[in-house]
Amino acid sequence: MTLTPPDPSRPERTALLLHVGFHKTATTWMQKLLFTAAHNYAQVSDHTEVFKHVVQPHGFHFNPAPMRDILNDRIAELDQGITPVISSEILSGHPFMGGHESDVFAERLHQIAPQARILISIRAQMRIIPSVYTQYVLRGGTMGPAQFFDGTDTPGYFGFTPKHFEYDHLVNCYQQLFGAENVYVQTQESLQVDMALAAQNLAGFAGNTNFSGLSTAAQRVHAASYPEHALPVLRRINHIQSSTLNPNPIIELGRSPQGLYRAAGFLLRRPPFSNLFGKRKPVYELVHKRFAGFYDDSNARLERLIDYPLDLSGYS
Repeated sequence: MTLTPPDPSRPERTALLLHVGFHKTATTWMQKLLFTAAHNYAQVSDHTEVFKHVVQPHGFHFNPAPMRDILNDRIAELDQGITPVISSEILSGHPFMGGHESDVFAERLHQIAPQARILISIRAQMRIIPSVYTQYVLRGGTMGPAQFFDGTDTPGYFGFTPKHFEYDHLVNCYQQLFGAENVYVQTQESLQVDMALAAQNLAGFAGNTNFSGLSTAAQRVHAASYPEHALPVLRRINHIQSSTLNPNPIIELGRSPQGLYRAAGFLLRRPPFSNLFGKRKPVYELVHKRFAGFYDDSNARLERLIDYPLDLSGYS
């Protein structure tokens, strides 16, 4: 039998890149602006399918075959040289509930795509935790920050736990499953320092050899979060609007984060409120007071797991 020599003009198909989170680490920017055809990526599944086939199934009913079949079919349709991606931060576990089962999701992904490369995006804990609380309020949460960070000790129920942000545990888990050489940790801070370089380094890890730099659209980043001084007002509005976390309020005047949110946000971002309260960072200050030093050991362990430059200087 005569073997047909490989065509050097057609590169081998690149491995699937699995971006598993964490939440609040520029994941939306990556999904909407980085992992696009302009950068030689193709997203082969979305949050809905990831939830349906990976996250939602009960342990007794999980089957890797449906998701594996979806990926095989979609990747086969791609031109060779295009890097297939799944980017879904729900795979790192939900931070409102302590990130439980993130290890289970890792094992399920290994059953689905054992040859994949893994991207784990992180952010300094003193920054990511206030951002998670803001997201909690925007989803309709009504607890103040101190109560939210207390979590819960009620048997059978989960709440916030700071241990979710001990990043070394999840990184080590994926390294054990997929091999350390197939796991890449990217800090959000690296994007802020040099977005182009961070994107280039990621493309190198992903095997995206046709990446030629960030598009103009990807370089235009607009942060549109509510200021911290608005959160006490917004979480009280959540008592009278339906939302993901409060679907059946006693009084329903619209839905969070729409309706009254827009009016409150418009007012609270402008004088005199911005002048009076704009410099206040009550959630940030509470997080620094409560969790100072909590992550030092974890961050040190993370540095030992990584054999390439990873700047964690702002993580203490």
